[in-house]
Amino acid sequence: MIYASKYDLQPADRIVECITQLGISKHHSVYLGTDHQGIEWIAENYKFNGVRLLKANDYFKSIISIKRIERFKGSPTQRRNAVQRALDLVGQPYDLINFNCEHFAEYVQYGKRKSHQVENVLAGLLTFLIIGIIISK
Repeated sequence: MIYASKYDLQPADRIVECITQLGISKHHSVYLGTDHQGIEWIAENYKFNGVRLLKANDYFKSIISIKRIERFKGSPTQRRNAVQRALDLVGQPYDLINFNCEHFAEYVQYGKRKSHQVENVLAGLLTFLIIGIIISK
């Protein structure tokens, strides 16, 4: 329970890490807890592999920096259900627009697939499109 202690993690807590030096793009994963052998596990939706389980040791070796930890807010039963949602999705393919790492973490924690990063990019593109139409008239 090295990482649980170090970051005060509990099962179903979300780890948000910066994946670029500027911190513009974020990766979302979920801490699952410790198994019966004392191994800590992380679940993530990774662009090349889809939803997968990683040992926390392997996961934390590759992190550039943790932006924040989003604590799971719910009862112990809801926490177990959230962890089960993560486990049920193992093997699901990654899709940048419809099911990326943030969609996955939102679904695990709240039961709804949502990506603020995708929404922000789409809103920005729509804004540029509207400005382009206005300027061209």
